[in-house]
Amino acid sequence: MTVGGLVRAPAFVDLHVHFREPGFAEKETIASGARAAAAGGYRAVCMMPNTRPAIDCAETLMTVDRLGREAGEAGGVHVLAVSAMTIGQAGLELVDLDAMDAAETRCKELTGHGVCGVSEDGKTLADLVLMEEVCLRAARLGLVVMDHAEPEAETIRRDVWLARRTGARVHIQHVSLAESVRLIRDAKAAGAPVTCETAPHYIALTSAALREQGADAKMNPPLAAERDRMALIEGLCDGTIDCIATDHAPHEAAAKAGSVDAAANGIVGLETAFPVCYTVLVKGGYMTLDELVRLMATRPAEIIGLPPADDSYVLLDLSTSYEIDRNTFRTKGRSTPFHGMPVCGRVMQTVIDGRSAYVSAK
Repeated sequence: MTVGGLVRAPAFVDLHVHFREPGFAEKETIASGARAAAAGGYRAVCMMPNTRPAIDCAETLMTVDRLGREAGEAGGVHVLAVSAMTIGQAGLELVDLDAMDAAETRCKELTGHGVCGVSEDGKTLADLVLMEEVCLRAARLGLVVMDHAEPEAETIRRDVWLARRTGARVHIQHVSLAESVRLIRDAKAAGAPVTCETAPHYIALTSAALREQGADAKMNPPLAAERDRMALIEGLCDGTIDCIATDHAPHEAAAKAGSVDAAANGIVGLETAFPVCYTVLVKGGYMTLDELVRLMATRPAEIIGLPPADDSYVLLDLSTSYEIDRNTFRTKGRSTPFHGMPVCGRVMQTVIDGRSAYVSAK
């Protein structure tokens, strides 16, 4: 639909963000992250549990939910928490998923579940016995198991086996390698209940960016080769990769300073995701706008059981070229490999639940 020369599309849903609060407010707060999400065209985001303390009990979950509701009152974005798998993400004792799922959160109101998934994000739960129990509990509750699969291909093989064995819906986070795409394609063909995501930086960049831009292009998993990038695009086009998530991971300047080896992993992504993906995938001739919107809005919502919302939408300027400028970001983070990149696809307005959450100054 075109509105005043702008294209109207469903507001986006991001299955993978780090808002850092509690514990790391110097990197990002839930409020600043929500503002960035609104500016990026998102109506809902799934916040990963690697905060301090981790989101591993109902008390911390409700604190995050309160901060999310307060941020939502100001910016409209729904901040939906993901539960940790183990207490303190220490890999030893499982979180009480029943209590997390029963919590009266905004996520519960929207999806019927107190959390939108369970993940040990930032690391992989290596203990096979514990991981199988996580999958069994998640399957019983109907929760998605979101796995930061590192090492990637090896862990994906394990996760596919667990999905088949337990019936859990396993979602592989930030897929970056051609071999991983092949494994997931084969698993889906065999009927395994597996979904996956990739991120804008993996479809737009290769490891050359790390050599050129240093810590602004350092993340985990790292950028890979051109053949991996093209395999990801193929996977997006043929349905192997279900959605695009940002892995928005802001850091303060000091954490990205100094040598590349010492710098923290992670870049910001909420405010650059649509223009980068539109420019690379749609303007690049790989897919249509409708197909990109499905990857960024419709399909991620389906994965976590978030109902469609006709009164949540974005207005997009698809014709005007501009350069990404990190100095205009609403996130606290400034680390991005896309600073200065010429793109098309500016988010002009984000409306969430019928309320304007963001209007571009341009």
